[in-house]
Amino acid sequence: MNTSVVIIGAGLTGLLTANRLQELGFDVKVLEARERIGGRINTLVSGKAKVEMGATWFNESHYHLLDVIEEFKVPYFEQFMTGTSYFQTFSNVPPQEIAVPNDSPSYRFKNGTVDLLNSIAAKLKPNTIFLNEEVNEVNVIDDDVEVKTNSRTLNAGIVITTLPPATLIDQITFTPQLPNELVSLAEQTHTWMQDSIKVALTYKKPFWREEGKSGTIFSNVGPLSEFYDQSNVEKESYALVGFASGSCARFTKEQRIEKIEAQLKMVFGDEALQYESYHETTWYNEEFTKSNRQEDNLFPHQNGGHALYQAPLFDNKLFISGTETSKHHSGYMEGAIFAAESVVVKLKNLHLTQ
Repeated sequence: MNTSVVIIGAGLTGLLTANRLQELGFDVKVLEARERIGGRINTLVSGKAKVEMGATWFNESHYHLLDVIEEFKVPYFEQFMTGTSYFQTFSNVPPQEIAVPNDSPSYRFKNGTVDLLNSIAAKLKPNTIFLNEEVNEVNVIDDDVEVKTNSRTLNAGIVITTLPPATLIDQITFTPQLPNELVSLAEQTHTWMQDSIKVALTYKKPFWREEGKSGTIFSNVGPLSEFYDQSNVEKESYALVGFASGSCARFTKEQRIEKIEAQLKMVFGDEALQYESYHETTWYNEEFTKSNRQEDNLFPHQNGGHALYQAPLFDNKLFISGTETSKHHSGYMEGAIFAAESVVVKLKNLHLTQ
């Protein structure tokens, strides 16, 4: 068995897969189109604050992720939810004060979600990860797989893609072509975060905590649908972070800010407008996340973990992986971990039988 492997995508699945395969003796290279690792994990540094513009929270049901966190010694802490939270039901009804139960807490990484990625990447051999390498073609030629990027051509025995399935079929040409059934499925597989707008505001002080508020908003009205405290555990930086509703996509950034400010003023008062910085990530504009071939009317996690994604292609030369393919918590960091562990087991078993 040819033990050279090219992994497409340096997100959580790609990096953990590389780590596991290198430990088994495989020769691994990871190709990442972006100029950073992480994919839909993106910790933005704004002054002293680290705000999450992508994947953020996990809980005790994410036990595969918790095992990896423990393995790589990545510190985390409980999401702040103490105090009054708010729920907006209708536009003509004042925000309702609510108490959020804390019997099933969520957690965040002390040094940002990127800390988990950096901890895994640090265990990889030198010259494993290659950034700014957009894969354009994957060609299976006899016993070899040729991978063409915007700057080079690599050859390997096995290729593992960790891209969202819709992005995969949109951006990479395969020879032979992928099965029609798989292509149709990929077009109908929801890409987690693809229709999200993540918003972060940083502050000099946590005015909401001083007023006995948690910083949490749940809203049916918008533009913010969910908003949470994202201050650091050392209480040195303060931020509010969450999601703007998908309807905000039709507005300009300036229009979104105006509407968000109006909502925050309604809920928290004038102090909410005294922010130091505003950041947003419109994931539907992210070139390597959103597919131009994907419908916008898919429901969350549609076709995630489908059986077609579990079988290798082209005589065990191409493996489809990534969080959308996970049968367990598809779309989440937990799913990304499960997908990595699953594909590694397949390759290990294949290696043992040859």
